Amino acid sequence: MNVLIWTIILTFCIIVAFSHATPNVTQRQAIRSSKFNQTQHQMNEGCSYVVNIYTSCSSSFYARGQINLLFGDADGNEVHVPEVHGPFDDCTTNTYDIYGACANQICHLHLYWIGDEDWILEKVSIHSNYYDPVTFYYHTYISEGASYDFDYCDY
Repeated sequence: MNVLIWTIILTFCIIVAFSHATPNVTQRQAIRSSKFNQTQHQMNEGCSYVVNIYTSCSSSFYARGQINLLFGDADGNEVHVPEVHGPFDDCTTNTYDIYGACANQICHLHLYWIGDEDWILEKVSIHSNYYDPVTFYYHTYISEGASYDFDYCDY
């Protein structure tokens, strides 16, 4: 009988411990748009990239607006892409050829949206000639005038 009571107590303690645990989830974090103003325009520099912006099929029929992008590597090399224009129709992929500063493996993306409130961004992928493509998953409504930051760099 003693073993049964201790088993019940131990099970109860484990359940309580796990019910208070918080998962370690990477969250989108708003950034200050001044980050875009501090970065020099690097549009016609040495490397080329392909940026694909995927609009969710759950998005409104079409969304009008523009995106400012800032992406880069863990060494501080960054490419600023101002005013990427839509339309961003539902279930579509917009593809942009970008020229900018050469970066190593892309590991962070800052996105700033100015446009319709009912746009649902699915994901953004960035391809370079020298490194593996990277994809940043959103799966959410993007608020007008809001900045979203993904940072997978190991500093």
